[in-house]
Amino acid sequence: MKLLSINDFITRIHDVTKDLGVEVDVLSIGTSRSGNVIEALKISYLPRRALFLGFAHPNEPLCEPIMEAIVQEAAIWQSPNNHECWYLVPVWDVDGALKNQAWWSDTVSIARMIDHWYRPDPSQQVEWTFPLNYGGIHFDQPLPETDAVRRLIDMSNPELLVSLHNGVFPGAYTLISPQGSQLAPKIRDVFHTYGLDPKMYSPIPYVETFAEGVFGLPHARLEIDYLRSLEPEGSLSFYDNGGASFDYVNASCMSLVMELPLFKWIGGALANSPVRRRDLVARQIKLWESLEQDLADAFADPELLLSDHPLLSSPRYFYRRRKSDLTTIKKGLANAIENDDLAQEADLQNYMATLFTVSTQYSQLFRGGGRYTNTAESARSELEMLAKDHLSELDTHIITNAGRAIIRHLLDGMR
Repeated sequence: MKLLSINDFITRIHDVTKDLGVEVDVLSIGTSRSGNVIEALKISYLPRRALFLGFAHPNEPLCEPIMEAIVQEAAIWQSPNNHECWYLVPVWDVDGALKNQAWWSDTVSIARMIDHWYRPDPSQQVEWTFPLNYGGIHFDQPLPETDAVRRLIDMSNPELLVSLHNGVFPGAYTLISPQGSQLAPKIRDVFHTYGLDPKMYSPIPYVETFAEGVFGLPHARLEIDYLRSLEPEGSLSFYDNGGASFDYVNASCMSLVMELPLFKWIGGALANSPVRRRDLVARQIKLWESLEQDLADAFADPELLLSDHPLLSSPRYFYRRRKSDLTTIKKGLANAIENDDLAQEADLQNYMATLFTVSTQYSQLFRGGGRYTNTAESARSELEMLAKDHLSELDTHIITNAGRAIIRHLLDGMR
């Protein structure tokens, strides 16, 4: 898989528009917290008003090939007979993407990802600081990057909003607003056509399921209601972020979050060393409990707890919401913990996803000044061994073609 550094990616997008003869206006819509320009491409003479957001999260670079495919689609659709505009924001969280680019600008591997991973807590993420006022949660402190896209939304009034994201492990999916639910079978079929196994079940416990790999949007109000259901008398003091772009747009706007994977699966379950589902799940829960205890020990140090080191914001967030997270995890694994069957492919993938999340949180904690632990070392070692046996990078062309097919279905569905 070939992914580009941020500067090379922006140059590439400009070159593609020129090569395809796409008429485009380059707009500066704002400035990041570090002073980097946030750029938008305005493409006129297109059907429907649309907004496409790349790098909505700083550690999700699969937006690069999909954004290029969107430009190619614009070249096909552009016509003097059309009177609307598309706006493309190739790199929304430019500061965070620059921090992450070391792990994808060369060979993509689990080890490089862990070593260079950066993802802040939601209150420092451009996609999670739109204004929010619901259920006792009030947020009105959008980041400069968020404010830039908020102004763009206000100005463009999109009929279609597409936020480009990606996962790490096999299991493709999208999150879509209700008015797009009729497209669910077509989106599911896209995943099958390109060999991207769709997720059978939503990774988010409080959204609707429209089809395999097609789920409802995780609106902030749904998350807040869900968290309160876990602890009716508990405090949501850790919930200090806002809503997402799909929370902010007009309700008539069709919104889609695209989540395609970085890796494909090349092996079955634990064929060489079979393990029971209940045992694998028990190990999974133990990993979460060990992480939470290590975070509690680390943040018992007031200096670390109050540190403004950017790498510490995510581990500190995990620490602050550890009770609700563990409740959700145990609830999701309740059936498997009683199951005596041999672990299957999906079980191993879930286990590897836990190893990855735990490893990246330890990595950020360690690089931010915390202490590395035995659990951190063993989790990483096990993950790298399993990844070597079971994961392979996806061909970029598969991502490009699948992303383009989904975009076409969205546009066709709006005619």
